[in-house]
Amino acid sequence: MVPMFAGAQQPKMHLKFFGGWNSNALVYRAEGAGSEYLHGWQAGGGFRVMKRKAFMEADITFVNSGITYQLDEDLNIDSPLEIRIRSLQFPLNVGYVPVKKTLFKWFVYGGLVNEFSLMGQYTFEGETEKFAPSELRLHAYNLGARFGTQVDFGLINVDMSYTIGITNSFKSRMRTNSHGAMISIGLAL
Repeated sequence: MVPMFAGAQQPKMHLKFFGGWNSNALVYRAEGAGSEYLHGWQAGGGFRVMKRKAFMEADITFVNSGITYQLDEDLNIDSPLEIRIRSLQFPLNVGYVPVKKTLFKWFVYGGLVNEFSLMGQYTFEGETEKFAPSELRLHAYNLGARFGTQVDFGLINVDMSYTIGITNSFKSRMRTNSHGAMISIGLAL
């Protein structure tokens, strides 16, 4: 009987592959300054280790998000300016499993996200150019606090998360908070 009970206590590891939609807001903490909203997609993979009702998860996520500006009509410019930023995120989450059935699991989690801005690209009047994040005075590294929930329906995983930036997004004295929401659908094997 002892080996049977000891075997049931072993942690279980699941691989996860996912893709989805993201939305990020850059909120400038200055009077009269507005917010910038970036939308895009993400794809990635990772692993989750569960033991009873606790779990830890580590992922690698490629994030592609951007914004489109319609330039001033007084200048007689009809073409929009599209800016895209590509980055890698390395979230580390820990959480609790309130519902754990054979074909249905519900996860609640929190953790930290390390984000590295890789490169950017802008398109204007049909011309596309690449740029380094430092050219827009963006930090190459940002840290965020993430909380979220995910549900496993058999092998299908649906994940919804919200990230609050801890570090300043821009290399300036003006404080810029970042907020991000992600919705992903994937496979948990």
